[in-house]
Amino acid sequence: MTRAERDHFQAMFRKLDADGDGVIEQVDIDQLVQEMLMRSGAGAPGTPTWRRVTDLGNRLWRELLGTLDEDGNGKIGAREFVAAYRRPEFLDGVVVPFELGVLEAADSDNDGQISMAEWLTWQQAKGVPAHEAAGEFQQIDADGDGYLTREECAQHIKQTYTA
Repeated sequence: MTRAERDHFQAMFRKLDADGDGVIEQVDIDQLVQEMLMRSGAGAPGTPTWRRVTDLGNRLWRELLGTLDEDGNGKIGAREFVAAYRRPEFLDGVVVPFELGVLEAADSDNDGQISMAEWLTWQQAKGVPAHEAAGEFQQIDADGDGYLTREECAQHIKQTYTA
């Protein structure tokens, strides 16, 4: 693994390690998902959007725990985390569906596309500064029509996690 790859995965790990204790536990995933939902204006707890994204977060946790917790301590360390994200089946079967589910929740008008405004709302809810989110939107919008499709988003997610 190159230094750039290691730095990339460490940055992702730190985002998921919500309490900064050096391991990812279910509480970290729960906190991340709930904070993101609250900041995004996704509605009240219990709404369909809230439940869908929470369910996806729970699935992400179960997959992390079920396939990576080598020592059985109920926690995912940095080494275990990097191992997961380097497996294509984990990326395609868990990470991409989770990220797409979150993006679909951003589709506030249910038109099947993500506008710049919808994108900015959710990226800022994830803690991404507006200028970075706007630049990222422009990179993802392959056809330049001002909207992100599911396919454009899926390709971006794969590139982000395999960069």
